Amino acid sequence: MDASRDDIMANARRALDGSSDASLLEAIAQLEHAAALGCGEAVARQAGLLAAGVHQRPDWDRSVDLLQRAAELGYAPALTELRLMAGDAEPGAAPAALRSRIDIRELVRPRPAQTAKSAPRIRIVPALFSAPECRWLISRAQSRLAPAAVYDNAMAGAVVIDERSNSEAAFGLAHLDVMLIFLRTRIAHSIGAPSHHLEQASVLHYAVGQQFAPHFDYLDPAMPGQAVDLARRGQRVATALVYLNDGYDGGETDFPRLGWRYRGAPGDALVFDNVDRTLTPDPRTYHAGLAPTRGEKWLLSQWVRDRPAA
Repeated sequence: MDASRDDIMANARRALDGSSDASLLEAIAQLEHAAALGCGEAVARQAGLLAAGVHQRPDWDRSVDLLQRAAELGYAPALTELRLMAGDAEPGAAPAALRSRIDIRELVRPRPAQTAKSAPRIRIVPALFSAPECRWLISRAQSRLAPAAVYDNAMAGAVVIDERSNSEAAFGLAHLDVMLIFLRTRIAHSIGAPSHHLEQASVLHYAVGQQFAPHFDYLDPAMPGQAVDLARRGQRVATALVYLNDGYDGGETDFPRLGWRYRGAPGDALVFDNVDRTLTPDPRTYHAGLAPTRGEKWLLSQWVRDRPAA
């Protein structure tokens, strides 16, 4: 990539990290410019935004076509995504050949859920993600881990506290991949939630001794900071946790008020409702991410709102 394309892509990344419509529109324009200059990364970012329907109608077929184009331009992460979608581990397959084997309907098809508890409703979705999909998510997160934050109960923001010592990598607009959109859609289809009600996903990492102390995922209207977000974006009605690896001890998801713990195999999902049918917060969902005593734990965390997520 020449210097001009480097500069354009750097500007696009900064704009995608912005929070305003103006910065997003600037990013889209910068990506169009870089893509016209043959930048594979720009084309891949365009593919992710198209798959997610950001400022446009989503078009999954076209997004995979763009991903093929990005791979043909030499952008290696796009080729990795195509291979993952095609279920093809052969490194020599050409992008066009991989594209021809991709079945989008199969990628987003719902997987059957099993009821673990009825009140509050807790479900298990075995093998929601494949082993290669789990490894890909970990690889996408490893270089971007940062201390995980929690709600500031006085302000509508996030803070880092001792009670949560693990790290996370959030997948905002600057890191949207077509494959990630398909995985999120698979989650939504499997748990019966509208896909546009999903917040941005995060991959969580727990080293030995790191934990997330007991907490609630729902938004408490009695907390000023949470009340602001509740009024603006709606209640966080459900949580989906997808376990991405094994090779660790401990690290269960613990529900102390239910006397119940769970730890899934790689690819298994734990899904629990944070509220009852009237959208009243359910205090029985008080839960913790216990610390591994050996090895490291990786999870994908996906929250679901009761209205379209901003």
